[in-house]
Amino acid sequence: MVNKRDNWKAGIRDNLWMLVAILCTLFWGSGAPTIKLGYQYFQLKSDDIFSILLFAGLRFFGAGCMTLVIGRLISGKWPRIYRRLIKPTITMAMVQTVLQYFFFYLGLTIVSGAAGVLLSSTGTFFAVIIAVIVGLEIMTGRKFAGIICGMAGVIVFNLSDNLELTFRWNGEFFILLTAICYALHNILVKHYSKEHEPVALTGFQFILGGAILCLIGIAGGGSLIWPGFGKSLILVYLMFQVAVAYGLWSLLLKRYDTSKVVIFNALTPIFGAIFSWLLLGDNIWRWNTLVALILIVLGISLINWKRKFPAPAVANPRP
Repeated sequence: MVNKRDNWKAGIRDNLWMLVAILCTLFWGSGAPTIKLGYQYFQLKSDDIFSILLFAGLRFFGAGCMTLVIGRLISGKWPRIYRRLIKPTITMAMVQTVLQYFFFYLGLTIVSGAAGVLLSSTGTFFAVIIAVIVGLEIMTGRKFAGIICGMAGVIVFNLSDNLELTFRWNGEFFILLTAICYALHNILVKHYSKEHEPVALTGFQFILGGAILCLIGIAGGGSLIWPGFGKSLILVYLMFQVAVAYGLWSLLLKRYDTSKVVIFNALTPIFGAIFSWLLLGDNIWRWNTLVALILIVLGISLINWKRKFPAPAVANPRP
């Protein structure tokens, strides 16, 4: 007979993936503020596009190498490239690494770290909507309500004191394009991970995408001013953050429904605001931060909550 303690342990084990998802969003939340700090350390100006792309390319090339090492530690063998993996790798590299982060890095030269994380997190809801459109999932009342709550939280979080939204084509619009690329990336990971190892796919596409960004940056005359060992560690952290977050995220997408996983990305703007305050000194202590947090957590709960019905009583067998 299973006792309550065993049920409690089983419940923790079954829901441990949620803590992993939260860890991924914490890493992503630290991304934009840390990138802006990296701009300061490496003396990158907003109009020096090719140097910024070179910085981004180095980050993702190194992150791809780290991802493959993580795959080696998890599986006990090195991820390998094979013929059928080439097309998914090229597709993922172009959609996620090249396009998504091309817009993201350039958009961050205009918007604040907190706003960058906030707007990019709208990809969470685009991903759920696209998953329903392409037939990967079925829209339910709870999913719809969760999406509405999450998007409302994102909007509330971005409101200024005079209730206005700022939208510039080379700033907020670029970050919004990043969100759309992120949504497509989640769908592609869900599709390709059915036949391919997610960690290998993630690692190789980062290496390819990073190499492409580096080549674009170098071809355009981009260069980096090395800030010394201590400050250069921020680039190492950005590599590590990408490798761990995307590696774990791809494993979650392979095992669980897209909507149940990607909705956790709604927590990213909250973590982004905290790191923007800690690292950049951005002002985040506004009324809408708490309201946004409540709405986002409610959205996550609605999508992931499952009603448990009691098991039917079994009659005692006749003697």
